[in-house]
Amino acid sequence: MIAPLEAPNPVPSVSRIKMQPLMALVLAFGFAVPAAHAAKPAASMVVDCDAGAATADGEAPNLHGSWDFLMVPHGIPSFGLMSIGFVGSEYGGSLIPARTAPVVLRKITLTGNKIQMVVASREGDVLFDGKLSAKGDFMCGTVTYHGGDSFPMVAQKRPSTYQSPSSAQRAQPQVQRQ
Repeated sequence: MIAPLEAPNPVPSVSRIKMQPLMALVLAFGFAVPAAHAAKPAASMVVDCDAGAATADGEAPNLHGSWDFLMVPHGIPSFGLMSIGFVGSEYGGSLIPARTAPVVLRKITLTGNKIQMVVASREGDVLFDGKLSAKGDFMCGTVTYHGGDSFPMVAQKRPSTYQSPSSAQRAQPQVQRQ
């Protein structure tokens, strides 16, 4: 006797149901990723550099501490951490950008509310020329790379309960303990 033919089951299998949305997601991602990478960054970003007036009492603000900074090279925001401390009676420190390796702040010069920093890099010195707020908790200015390109930069000092010695206190001779 011949067995009757059975019609194929119109209900798809469980694994096939699970694969259809997954394949749709993979295809959507495949088309979206190249488009996102092809998008050009913003041409420029405006950075307001009104740091305020210099201090009236003549005592320079204490820069010692941790600072968050934002630089905008070629219209692409670059964030990081800057640490400033004392090396003897002078300032020194480091910059730790989020996208590149840490670099050393070799020299920091503060004259009134004008601040200049020299950053060591493999390709040569990078210079920051800017203004410091009267409270000493905000700076803004221009970063000039060794090749001549210039970009805006701002930095905001993080609040801290630690109070390091002032410039006048650091200039006093230290008493030796016996």
